[in-house]
Amino acid sequence: MGLTAEIKKGMFIMYNNEPHLIIEREFYAPAKGASFNRTKLKNLKKGKIITHVFKSVEKVEELDVATKTMQFLYTDETDAFFMDPISFEQFSLPLEQISGGTDYLHANGKYIMMLYADSPLSVQLPGNIELTIIETAGAVSKGNTSGNATKQATLETGMKIQVPLFINQGDKISINTELGTYISKVS
Repeated sequence: MGLTAEIKKGMFIMYNNEPHLIIEREFYAPAKGASFNRTKLKNLKKGKIITHVFKSVEKVEELDVATKTMQFLYTDETDAFFMDPISFEQFSLPLEQISGGTDYLHANGKYIMMLYADSPLSVQLPGNIELTIIETAGAVSKGNTSGNATKQATLETGMKIQVPLFINQGDKISINTELGTYISKVS
């Protein structure tokens, strides 16, 4: 147990009997009254973000969260399955706990999994990921566009995004996982 005066961004704590990540923390020391921390907490089991004010004299339990690089295996209707490439131990995580669901999970992809007490809490997606285009319309003939023209493309994960006209079926592209947008073509 530690005092909330010592909490910081990026710390894992137990709040309401569930593991949370401190996303934001602002310290306030008013002229009158006790100091406090205004925080944004992300529930690592449900993915919900909440705000909470901790008084400086309160105590919180800091969690020992481990991270491991995991290889994505497959999904079923409710869960995604991952394997530790060193120990070959397998873990499952509900799809609702994965940002973007299956949009960024591809065969043999490597992902960072957060574990607490040897139970998976969440999967951290990389900032960008490379995926292959499995379907897209042909390019528009020259002169029919102005500006940054795009077309819809379907990726190997089933996700649909807008890509530039020069992208073709079978091309590998880089995608921003936070925004779900095209970054560049991969050679």
